[in-house]
Order: sequence, then C-alpha cells, then structure tokens
Amino acid sequence: MIANMQIIFDFKNSKEYISSYEFEKVNDEKIKIKNALPRQQDIGTFLLDFMNTDFDDPIDLTLFVNNYLFVYLLTLYDNTIIKDINNYSIELKKNKLQDFNDWIYENYSVNFEILQINLERVFNNTYYSDILKITDILDDEYDRIEELANNEKDYSAINELLVGNNTTVINYDLNTFFMNNIPESISTPYTFSSSSVDNFLSCIVKELIINIKNIKFECCRNCSYWFINKTNKEQKYCDFIYENNMTCNEIARKERASKNEKDDIYLQKCRKRYKNLHKQVSIGASQKVENLFRLFKEQYPIYQERYKDGLITGDELLEWLECMKVRK
Repeated sequence: MIANMQIIFDFKNSKEYISSYEFEKVNDEKIKIKNALPRQQDIGTFLLDFMNTDFDDPIDLTLFVNNYLFVYLLTLYDNTIIKDINNYSIELKKNKLQDFNDWIYENYSVNFEILQINLERVFNNTYYSDILKITDILDDEYDRIEELANNEKDYSAINELLVGNNTTVINYDLNTFFMNNIPESISTPYTFSSSSVDNFLSCIVKELIINIKNIKFECCRNCSYWFINKTNKEQKYCDFIYENNMTCNEIARKERASKNEKDDIYLQKCRKRYKNLHKQVSIGASQKVENLFRLFKEQYPIYQERYKDGLITGDELLEWLECMKVRK
C-alpha cells in the first residue's frame, strides 16, 4: 500500500494543510512513527521547502523527507510495514532507519534535483527554450518546441509536467484527512492526492497560479532561496532571516540607503540635472523646459529605485538622464 501525499488549499485564509505524522523516541534503539493531524502552514510552504532543499546533501535531504515524505517513501521502501494508512503506529530500529535513509539518498537524490531544475525552468519561463537547445533541428518535434519556446510565459510549461502519468486525484473525504476534526474556518471541501512527488508538486504549482492573482516565483538575489511574490511590484529579495536577525529584503534596503547621492557618481549627475532644470523653471523657462521638468519629477523616483535595487546599471540610468535634456 502506497501512502498518497495529500494537501488541501485554503486560499481564503492563505493556509495549506498537508498530510502529517509524528516521531517519538522509544529508546536508544527504536523510534515510533504514528499518524497525526494534517499540518497547517502558510500556503506554498511545501513547494518552497522543496525548492530550497539541497538534495545532494544527505542531511538536508533527510530533514525534508522527515518533514514531509517519510511515510510515503517508507511504503515504497517496504509495503508490508504499514497495514492501515489512516491509522498506524509503527516502530523502527535504528539500523533499519539508517538503511532506509541510505536507500532514499541512492534512489531519490538525483530525481529530486532534476525535478527542482525543471521547476526552476518553469518559474524562469525557460523550460521549452532549454529543451530546444538539446533538440536536433531535424527532430519531428523541433518546430513545435520552437513555437512553445517563443511563446512561453506565465509558467505555461507547468502543463507539460502534468501530462504524463498524472496520478493526481481529488478526494472529498475530509473527515478521514482531518481525523474527524475538520477546522471550522476551512473554505475548501476537497484535497489533492498523489502517489507521485513530481505530479504532487506540479499540481501545487498549477493551483497556486490559478488561484493567486499576480503570483510570481522568484529567486532571492542575496541568498538564492526561492520565494513567492504576490504583489505587482518587482521584488528581488526574500523575507527570510539571513544574518544578524535581518531578512535579505531588510539587508538590501539598508545597502540601498547607503548608496546615496554624496558618494555615487550616477546619482550625483541626476541630482545636478534636477537642480539645473529647477533653476531654469524658477526663473521663467519655456513651456518645453517646464514639461521636461514635470516629466523628470515623475520618472526620476522610479529610475532611482530601480538603480538602487540593482535592476538597472549606472550606465542605463545615464541613458535615461540623456533624455532629460532640452534639445535645440
């Protein structure tokens, strides 16, 4: 019996509930695993935890598996261990546990890394273009892949990952899932269930894209962790604690604030142009200059923020500044 992974998305309350279990130490030689209420966490947490795990590191892999996939993989490792997947309490000796962990690393480390790479391609909208690079131009599929690569946007390639051998099903039995303790505030009457990690993750990505407006999956420029951006604004840094109890976003803002007009040549040039335009308008400039000054005041805060965030270079800032000159 394979223990299907199950998840429910409560978009109204921005929470997800995922199938869970508990570990209990019996003695120095044994541990006990028993089923537990689904874990409640912020929506998208499972996906981000998967994307931010180093599966080449045995310890990191073990931590992720223990958090989410232990029982699921245990039933694949030995389908005789758990008789009733909805009600179990089993004991494992440490030597068996070590053999199990070794088996997980040997069989799933590379597979999970490949799945990570494929999801990164989806998030960066480069899935089809990367396939195109390794597709022979004489291949029957080349023209189709080229068209998909040219039109790829908005994580459209996630459908490709769900096409083959899709094991995802919808389950309406919330009583069993919640062990007869369904939360009163929950807004969704069904779970998604799968016996395949790749289908499970692809289903999660698709549900988040469909149900969360303006969602973007982004990789932090500071720590390289993936995070979910739900705003219309560009956000290149995450809100995870990085160092000195500060998030990457807070660190970036602090560094950006230190990049000021006193010691930055590009911002000095912008400030000088502003002062020159202001002086010309104050002494009675032409309508052309007044219009340019008004445009400068509208656009400069945007370009200044983009430059401080590292989204444009100093040379690109100066290219814009050239447009803020009065032409004869």
